Amino acid sequence: MTTDVAPIEVTLRGNVGEGAGANAEETVAKALDHAPGPVLKVHLVLDWLPDPAVERPALAEVNVDVNGRLVRAKAAAPTMSEAVDELDQRLRRQLAELHEQRRTEQRSTGIPSPHEWRHGDLPRRPTPYFPRPEDDREVVRHKSFASGPMNVDEAAYEMSLLDHDFFLYQDAATQQPMVLQRLDAGGYTVDQNPPAMSDTDARARLAVSGERFVFYLDATTRTPRLLYLRYDGNYGLIELTG
Repeated sequence: MTTDVAPIEVTLRGNVGEGAGANAEETVAKALDHAPGPVLKVHLVLDWLPDPAVERPALAEVNVDVNGRLVRAKAAAPTMSEAVDELDQRLRRQLAELHEQRRTEQRSTGIPSPHEWRHGDLPRRPTPYFPRPEDDREVVRHKSFASGPMNVDEAAYEMSLLDHDFFLYQDAATQQPMVLQRLDAGGYTVDQNPPAMSDTDARARLAVSGERFVFYLDATTRTPRLLYLRYDGNYGLIELTG
């Protein structure tokens, strides 16, 4: 669909194997030939978890800016080749969904048909986590963003494009912050009415709960926040600013 593709930035971590970066870059480049618009930025990350107890230590992730829209795909597998193959399938699926949404916008009101984008979604497997000791964990990714009000279908669509299992957003009907979560058994659930707590308390709750994330309001600023455990055993923090 497009030949306007930015150079692919490649990051390799751990023992990913000789030639893995070049092979993955070629695979992603072919998938991006189907992007429904100019590709402004591409970052490909290959990682190998060093823990021998992890069954799927090969991790592949790509973040793509398609004319201002972020598309993200990730995969984990026993080998890097398998991880890249699954990443390729997921990325092509995300790009097809984005293309379909833009066709819908051109034909009608700009809102995707309810649940239309969900058909044929690839099955998900939980990302393996590096067993980092709790005292060694740090917040290594802190993202603040302003989200316009949206309904649950629009939130689910955005979550799908980002290849996430959860998504923090402002609900259009109530104007309140909510988190949409993908269930392992299939389907979705919505978390709302988050408690107020400090970042320290949120870390403690995440450590003992065994959950994927903690959804809360900053005790001082009342800003909606979502603290989650990353695959590398550190924390990520998402903050909804508007």
